[in-house]
Amino acid sequence: MKTEGLTTETVQPSASMSATEEVVGAKHSTSIASGAAKLAASQVVRRGCRVGFLLVAARILGPRDFGLYALMISVIELLGMVSGAGFMELLTREVAKFPESGGQLWFKLTGLRFLYLAVLVSITLAVLLIAGYARSAALLGALFALTLFPRAVIESTQGVLRALHRFGSFLFLEVIQGSVLFGFGIAFLYAGKGLPGVVWAELIAAGCGSAGALSVIPRSSNTDARIPMTWRETVRRTFVFNLWPILVNLYDRFDVILLSRLVSQAVAGIYAVPYRAFGALQIFPYGIMGSSLPGFSAKEWDQTQRERFHRLLGWLFALSAFLVLFAMLFADSAIELLLGPAYRDSALVMKILIWAVVPAFLNNGMNMLLLARNREHVFLRTAGVCLAANLAANLVLIPRYSFIAAASVTIFTELLLLAQNALLTRPLLGTWPWPRYWVRTSVAFAAIFGVASLAHGRASLPSLAVSLAAVSAFGLLLLYMDVLPTRGIRAIFERAT
Repeated sequence: MKTEGLTTETVQPSASMSATEEVVGAKHSTSIASGAAKLAASQVVRRGCRVGFLLVAARILGPRDFGLYALMISVIELLGMVSGAGFMELLTREVAKFPESGGQLWFKLTGLRFLYLAVLVSITLAVLLIAGYARSAALLGALFALTLFPRAVIESTQGVLRALHRFGSFLFLEVIQGSVLFGFGIAFLYAGKGLPGVVWAELIAAGCGSAGALSVIPRSSNTDARIPMTWRETVRRTFVFNLWPILVNLYDRFDVILLSRLVSQAVAGIYAVPYRAFGALQIFPYGIMGSSLPGFSAKEWDQTQRERFHRLLGWLFALSAFLVLFAMLFADSAIELLLGPAYRDSALVMKILIWAVVPAFLNNGMNMLLLARNREHVFLRTAGVCLAANLAANLVLIPRYSFIAAASVTIFTELLLLAQNALLTRPLLGTWPWPRYWVRTSVAFAAIFGVASLAHGRASLPSLAVSLAAVSAFGLLLLYMDVLPTRGIRAIFERAT
């Protein structure tokens, strides 16, 4: 695959070529929109079932047992990241390039992750025993850690499915895990099984998901084709995918920890609610970029691909602007309705934090491009810079400005990552990574937000009606200006009806 010495010439297409490209572009938009919807739905199912189950578990287990369960979840998630949670992305990219080698790549990366897990789980169990945890709690944690092995099978299979554009099967695996966890977990809890019952529910859900993964993995990928990577090269190239997610998660969580330590637990709680909502919004770029990664990985990098990438950035920019407008207009009433007066300051946090969505969405797009073009080694450098800057800024500003500082530093960190990503993607694009139609999107946003802000100051106009009208008008404008993938969205609805 040629990725070096890229030229930036502008090709003048003929009329017939333009017509062909328009048809291809329509199919491309439809494919991305359909895949993005299914991938986003998979995250909704995953998070929804998990949150619903946690709420019931917290109520029935009580603070003591639920606290131990929460600790085990944190440890399991850390082990999952260290062992290679990013292998899914690597599998998607490599299988998109070498579909005939998918079976062997799946076996190699899953086996490598099993080896890492065996070592990490053994060390963790020994540390828990040395740290003074009861033997029963340590053994229960070890049982919980066994879920990581079927989870490795599931995530490897999802990486292959995503590379082959089988997004429906990807969603199917999340439905299996979520429904089994919720069903068995609730049954065990109400049967009085307590924390051991919850752990067994986790293990059963992971096992069912693994069985489902083995049943849907494409048969065509189990061929005897050549493996593009040796074992030594596999270990070397996957190291980034072991370390990079840890760095990102560290600077994502520092602000809540520092607020708790440097200010108070109550302030951390006020900040945590909108911050979790901010994290949940990442399902949108996850869907769009996850469905785009196979195409950008498999095809030659040419002017058409560059144009498609600019268009994708345009979609992400427009979607982030829509979310900013929505949050700015509805944050106060939503927080008051859902959480009550005690969380009034959370609305202010949300109004500040929501602006980080714009650079965060664009960063998702640029990270996807760098990954697709084999530039993942730069992730360690960019994440390391953001980690250092985020920690330093929070340590200096949080004691003085509390949650306002934490929210503002999040915006600063995303902008710092955006600046690094822009410099790194510029050589691939031959120009700066401007989102397509960003000017018209920005003008429409500024005009509607300005009018809505003025209208909110008039007592004769209901604020809810003004907010609804403003959000609806902006959404219709985005569709009218062809900023969003209207053909793809239309095709999904036509297919559904």
